[in-house]
Amino acid sequence: MAPTPEKFYRWRVQLDCGCVEEVLTYGKEKLPVEQQWHDLVHKVRLPAGQVLCFHDDSPPEPYRKIVEWGERKEVSFPADPVEPPDWMDAKAWALIRHEEPRTSAFWTVTLSCGHATEVMAPDLEWKPADGPQRASKMSLRRMKAAYEELWASDPDAQAESEREHTRRMLADGWPCPSPENLCRTCTWARWIVAYQRIGWLVPRQPEPKRPKPPSRTGLQRRLRQAEAEAEKLRKQLAQLGGEDASEAGS
Repeated sequence: MAPTPEKFYRWRVQLDCGCVEEVLTYGKEKLPVEQQWHDLVHKVRLPAGQVLCFHDDSPPEPYRKIVEWGERKEVSFPADPVEPPDWMDAKAWALIRHEEPRTSAFWTVTLSCGHATEVMAPDLEWKPADGPQRASKMSLRRMKAAYEELWASDPDAQAESEREHTRRMLADGWPCPSPENLCRTCTWARWIVAYQRIGWLVPRQPEPKRPKPPSRTGLQRRLRQAEAEAEKLRKQLAQLGGEDASEAGS
């Protein structure tokens, strides 16, 4: 169902990170800043005029607000390991760890930046219209104490943006799903700031040159030549006619 190569047009584009890339559009009239390329991870389109460009020194993922809920899917998981991951405190891990295998529902959401990601629902029956679920007062007190102890004992345990997110979550009762989420696409998405035409992906065959229409002067010259030739032929025919009559009389 993809268009044939003859339909694609080549462009050279410059991104806001300074990189120069080559992109294709469907036809020569569609400008690169009007094109929406795919985010292959989440299988959605990026905002018009954005492409992905990977850099080792890209900034960390920012938190963005959820502005729209999309499709839902279910995923099955094994039980969580007893040992916490490297980035989480053991006490906090003990509060959220799943001891049994489970099936969770995930929703594709659109963030305030226009990019998409997936968030996990509190349970299989949950719908966006239900609103977020919040932790009990006892669990919230335990989480607050665990995080305060973590920050006091290890100030570098969380980056500042992550710590601010945690504080917002604790202040809001630890809503699930969270109203904001990390956008990993923002780390790689770059805006097109300039573009230049290259040409068709498959070069076009030159059109055959049409013969130039004859000029009036040329036609008049050809007509005089034709009339002179005709007059010459008439004289020759007349001579042949005189010779035939002489031969018949003799």
